[in-house]
Amino acid sequence: MKHHLKMKPITWAVTLLMAGLAMNDVWADDVPKPIRVLLIGNSQCPTIVSNQLLEKLAASDKGGRHIKVGGCIKGGASLRSHWDAGTGEGSARAMIASGSWDFVVLQDIYHVQEPAFQPYARQFHTLIKESGSKTVLFGTASILSDYPNGFERQHSLHFAMGKELGVPIVDASYAYIKYFGEKPSTERLESLFAKDRAHPGLWGSYLYSCMIYSAMTDRSPLGLAAPEAIPADVAKALQETAWAQHQETVAALKKSGGEAAK
Repeated sequence: MKHHLKMKPITWAVTLLMAGLAMNDVWADDVPKPIRVLLIGNSQCPTIVSNQLLEKLAASDKGGRHIKVGGCIKGGASLRSHWDAGTGEGSARAMIASGSWDFVVLQDIYHVQEPAFQPYARQFHTLIKESGSKTVLFGTASILSDYPNGFERQHSLHFAMGKELGVPIVDASYAYIKYFGEKPSTERLESLFAKDRAHPGLWGSYLYSCMIYSAMTDRSPLGLAAPEAIPADVAKALQETAWAQHQETVAALKKSGGEAAK
């Protein structure tokens, strides 16, 4: 009997340890894995990455999953130049082929024309599918001096390709137009741009990020985190614009026979 009493605490300790390990396994399974995102693009993208705008949006969304972002971003790059860079270490094609991503976001240069856009969007999409990832087409705004024609071109190119490939699009060019409103002032037009009136400023990059987040998750950015440097009323307006444009674009793709919302 004494021997049995001496062993009992040890038995309980082992039992509790095993139960704890089992519960840890259950909890680990219940925690959603982060969405892994590869951003392929050019100088329209660095503020998104350096300020961790996507990660902070996701972290503030209580019903969503966290996000981890990787990038193959080169100033002045087009999808064509990314593709022509080959498959060496650090290239866009090598990073996609690693199969480490849930989404690959493709962003072409602002002045791209249809003959230079279509074939490379298709080739990248094929590679992305083969790697087990999903494609998102990111149509940025054009430079301000090309407003509104360049914005319309970006929308048309990405909408048509999104419909063809059956993938979500970030219709940021139309979101910019929506935010500007009718007969916008110079101050309003410049508010989304950096001083060069070509690259996005913080406000523009945040609008981009809200739209990318919604395109990947179909979740609203309303009420989510925004940089402290953006006034609260402006952040709210940018979130509302992004969500409204996302919903309009998804509906338009469905109506046209696209599959992007699936």
